[in-house]
Amino acid sequence: MAQRDDDDYEPVFKKSKWGTNRYVYNPNNPVGIVLIILSVAFALVMMFLMKEQKGPFEPPKETPWSPPIDDNPTYPWDEDHDATPSAGTTPRPTA
Repeated sequence: MAQRDDDDYEPVFKKSKWGTNRYVYNPNNPVGIVLIILSVAFALVMMFLMKEQKGPFEPPKETPWSPPIDDNPTYPWDEDHDATPSAGTTPRPTA
């Protein structure tokens, strides 16, 4: 990257000094320090939301059974015909 004429130019990202080829935020650049602060604030908000189980980490709401078993123990399709076979019928073979 070409350097500017002024000596106090600092890039937003600089190579890590840990021996890897990764880039890190540069705290000597004003944009870099803002990115560091925003990253830490975002991480803290996400950890708070996880702990309190709010936002995207909220467990799904419990839905009641439809229909409740105490209200009507029979199903609407069972009301049309008798559940017991008559004497003259034979059961159908199942596949």
